[in-house]
Amino acid sequence: MKTMQFLILVTFVAFIAGCATVAPNELINARLAYQHASEGPAEQLAPVELHKAHEALDLAEKSFQKEPDSYKTKDLAYAAQRKSEMAGALGVMAADKASKDKANVAFQNKQTEIVKQGKQDLSDSEKQTAEARAEIDKQAALKEAKEKSDADLEMQQAEIVKQGKQDLSDSEKRTADALAALASLAAVKQEERGLVITLSGGVLFRSAESTLLSSAQVKLDQVADALLNVRARNLIVEGHTDSQGSISYNQDLSQRRADAVRDYLVQRGYPADRIQALGKGKGSPIADNASPEGRANNRRVEIVIER
Repeated sequence: MKTMQFLILVTFVAFIAGCATVAPNELINARLAYQHASEGPAEQLAPVELHKAHEALDLAEKSFQKEPDSYKTKDLAYAAQRKSEMAGALGVMAADKASKDKANVAFQNKQTEIVKQGKQDLSDSEKQTAEARAEIDKQAALKEAKEKSDADLEMQQAEIVKQGKQDLSDSEKRTADALAALASLAAVKQEERGLVITLSGGVLFRSAESTLLSSAQVKLDQVADALLNVRARNLIVEGHTDSQGSISYNQDLSQRRADAVRDYLVQRGYPADRIQALGKGKGSPIADNASPEGRANNRRVEIVIER
């Protein structure tokens, strides 16, 4: 709107100065160049240069009013045109740089998310993320100050991707080692619902009781240590009984046993909001309840690491 008002005013002044006088091509080009620059990003991103162009065009217009056909008017108009073109170019460059900086920030946020998935030690991860961000900021500042090429920035980003992949690989190795440790402590099998760790009820509780044995606590300490090294997942602790006793009795006993194991794992540091305890009673046997051995196998606690 300001640009149109200015051009209308210039045209009106020129008209008053002498309707028979036609502006030279240099002045017409200067006017068009200023209009183009002021309607682009230069108004917001290169206001100083645009103001200089405005002043130069104003000088050319005043010279045109006094000496319409002079070389001075043409020279001033040409200078005004060049300043307008420069202001427009600077505005476009600044807008392009802002767009690239925004893309770089989005890319860095993605890499940070990959690093977080690596499940490294929290303090180390935060430190690495801060250092990575600081390095990116430093490179961006150097690029702005020294007009470094895009190739330098891409090289920096490639290093961040490489570090993120390494962190993820380290996390996966720790998870594999933890699962191997679990396999050495208890029966472990992969099912559709997730990885199932089976602990014998005779190892954890006395008959008909839900208080953990002292020896069971040692066993659960080892299981908890292994679980804490697995990338954080949801756990379901299931209590199971044999077929002896009523349905309600076994349901209550299995729930209390599942609660006892869950509470112990939480006490050992596993996130409480990631564990739930379920009493399954005698409804999910894995062996024949007709034999003592089968009943012993059915009296168990299963820890399910969900997918």
